Amino acid sequence: MENLNNKKWIKIKAFGLGNPLQIATTSSSIDSIRLINGADKEIPYVTRTDTNNGIAQYVSSKNLNFGYDSAECITVGLDTQTAFWQPHDFVTGQNIQVVTGKVLSEEIAQFIIPLLRSQMQAKFNWGGNGATLGRMKALELMIPTTDSGEPDYNYMTAYVQTQRKALLEKYKAYVKQRIAELGNFVNTLSLNEKAWQSFQVKDIADVYSGHDIYAQERMEGSTPLVTAVGSNNGIGYFVGNENDSRDTGAISVVRNGASVGKAFYHKYSALYGNDCRRIKLKNTDSEFVNLFISQMIGMQSRAFSYSRKLGTERLLNLRIMLPVDEEGTPDYPYMEQYVKNMMLRKYKQYLAYLDSKKNIK
Repeated sequence: MENLNNKKWIKIKAFGLGNPLQIATTSSSIDSIRLINGADKEIPYVTRTDTNNGIAQYVSSKNLNFGYDSAECITVGLDTQTAFWQPHDFVTGQNIQVVTGKVLSEEIAQFIIPLLRSQMQAKFNWGGNGATLGRMKALELMIPTTDSGEPDYNYMTAYVQTQRKALLEKYKAYVKQRIAELGNFVNTLSLNEKAWQSFQVKDIADVYSGHDIYAQERMEGSTPLVTAVGSNNGIGYFVGNENDSRDTGAISVVRNGASVGKAFYHKYSALYGNDCRRIKLKNTDSEFVNLFISQMIGMQSRAFSYSRKLGTERLLNLRIMLPVDEEGTPDYPYMEQYVKNMMLRKYKQYLAYLDSKKNIK
């Protein structure tokens, strides 16, 4: 198909009468403290967050009684300048605008959203100059056109479908490669059948402090900087700096903040800030054992908080439960195979899902 750079593009006003899209305030506007609890957690609650498609949590369908927004629209976050396609009915708070339009399909939305985001991020910012309804209605977009100068929705649809198929094939190739690398599924005892014992972290690992790189010092680059965040595998930034905290194949443990105690394994080379601690296992460098033990450490996070930080001394003395062999020592071969088995199951499930999408448009 025709390259994006070779297409004719025109500037249009994105929203309003006679334009392809309309934007309005949400029909629900439920503050999070007013959400109704219930056993059925099936309705998305959309917020201004820039992760998880804007979905902060799933809530009870009882919340639909307050009003809701219908599926197949784009949500726009005030102040955060976020934009996501929403394929299901949802409820939200007052800081979300809703974009609809007769031309709006999933493919058209996925083509327009990056254009919309780039314009919002260029023109708006947090605090006082956010993506309000009035400002959004004045927004203009550059979109591809037909030879006659009309918006080329067929091209946008075909472009997104082509990109999606290419990505699916890329994902399938990666999953097949990982399955081959993991080898065969090997039956093991279940976790409940295995003997377990308590170990202090210092019995099985060494603990190291990190090295802070402050905002004014950070240089643009591709090296992960692991900090005190509880998502994105603990990676706060990508930097071009260098210091003595660089390591490969380490577990990071958040030392303080809202995510204190969370642990992540880093197979790759990374730098570590001082708001986390870096753990190196003494008797194994297995990726899969590291993944297993990081989960065991993270399960202890509830014992810590803002007022009870997890510094070096506490981490060294922290007790975790591990499966053991007949001699009562950590059973690393078991941990490795257990994690491999879990990954094999998940990869095969994912591959079956991708195969089910082979006829996707």
